[in-house]
Amino acid sequence: MKKAYSLFVICLILLNYTSWSQTIGTNPEDGRGTYKNRVFFNLERYWDSTKVCNNPHKGWCLHYYDNGIKEYGNRMAVDDSLPDFPGLNDIYLRLAWSYLEPEEGVYNWAVIDTIINRWITWGHPISFRITCKETEIVYATPEWVKKAGAKGKFIEHPDLNIKAWAPDYGDPIFLKKLEDFQKAFAARYDGKPWVEYIDIGSIGDWGEGHTAYSGRKDVPVDIVKKHIDMYKRCYKKSVLILSDDFIGQRETDDGSDYEIYRYALENRLGFRDDSGNVLLYKKLGFGPSCIRTPELYSKVYKDIPVILESDHYGAALKNGMWGDGSGFEKAVIETHATIIGFHYYPREWLKNSYQYASRLANLCGYWYFPKFALMPDTFRTCSNHNYIRITWENHGVSPAYYRYQLFIKLVNKNTKNEFVQQLKESDNRNWQPHEIIAEQYIINLNKNIAEGKYDLLIGMRDEYGYHNKSIQLAIKKERETNQGWYKLGEVIIK
Repeated sequence: MKKAYSLFVICLILLNYTSWSQTIGTNPEDGRGTYKNRVFFNLERYWDSTKVCNNPHKGWCLHYYDNGIKEYGNRMAVDDSLPDFPGLNDIYLRLAWSYLEPEEGVYNWAVIDTIINRWITWGHPISFRITCKETEIVYATPEWVKKAGAKGKFIEHPDLNIKAWAPDYGDPIFLKKLEDFQKAFAARYDGKPWVEYIDIGSIGDWGEGHTAYSGRKDVPVDIVKKHIDMYKRCYKKSVLILSDDFIGQRETDDGSDYEIYRYALENRLGFRDDSGNVLLYKKLGFGPSCIRTPELYSKVYKDIPVILESDHYGAALKNGMWGDGSGFEKAVIETHATIIGFHYYPREWLKNSYQYASRLANLCGYWYFPKFALMPDTFRTCSNHNYIRITWENHGVSPAYYRYQLFIKLVNKNTKNEFVQQLKESDNRNWQPHEIIAEQYIINLNKNIAEGKYDLLIGMRDEYGYHNKSIQLAIKKERETNQGWYKLGEVIIK
């Protein structure tokens, strides 16, 4: 009886193996005779989820300037582009207005242009937040704005031994001077192909929209709307992002939080959460992810990227919040984050976090796995019936927000002559996370293409202005060429 049972188990294993290997006797490179009268490639055999896909418009961000012009880029060598940092995407510059306009109409763009020029040369986009209230300098809003008559007050920060000036965010003089600055900033940076996004950062401590260090008094809804309107007037091209604290951190339970939320949705703003690993939110009972309002992101992530930031890594370690990083990973999943920030000195953080950085670089944003490819058993020149149907899986937590260009390449195995065609029916923005999507593409082969056996490859590119690079798929390296093409198999052309 035991022998019969063992034989049965072996048969099941063999059956499973042959199912994976398509059909007994079928060469997986040509796929002929596998499925009816078609060529079929099961591409799962080539998947590699350990390979880091360094792709545009997603990944890790570096807080180069963080609430000032010191941390966290100040410990880096000038020529260090962090080439070994898995999935490093944008360079985030968060600094006070006063650094950029020390006198009215006199702009010190060099403070950021030096950093921008260095990093865009290395292929990294830039993101911004310009703030009006900080906790480590007196005047985040330039002092000349106060002298011009703008109302505000000094706030004592005993733990910092400083009094910081907080403007009245609805004061007409303040608003006029601020909009003049925003117009100048927008004229210089809005719509540049290397700008990933711009935060609405003109209200609250660190530009987060709350007044936790400024008296805990809510900024009225109508004033918040005025600031949103200002950004919408000034920035016509760049993605605009609003901190969730504009909504969830309000002190009064009067419905104003959801009024701001609805207004943000009406104005097509994206959201960010700066509270990953923040001890307070764990104490308040929001769980290991520390995400207080995860429902905010469900409304926007299919159309606009979500940004997620950890508490300062040093603080998270000190407070026992980092651990193995699983809490922050859960936050990535709950928020559908596309761009994520570790919030520390990059070399020090990467030293102990390389594998973690690699895994989350893939998980955040989009992460493409081609699953199946189906086509006629023979491609024929000058035929209207040539097609290829590819089934895709997105194993990331969000879609892509840019339409990338998908191509096929046919390489004659004897002559090495190549034929390349863009698959214009493809739209990767529709490949939602955890859905299986199939797209069918028309293949046009003219009479000048010689008969024979061809290698069939696919490639995807981001040709949106700045990046102009190949999109990396989660396919084993041995199936990938140096030019970013991925071999599916072999086909016949007659």
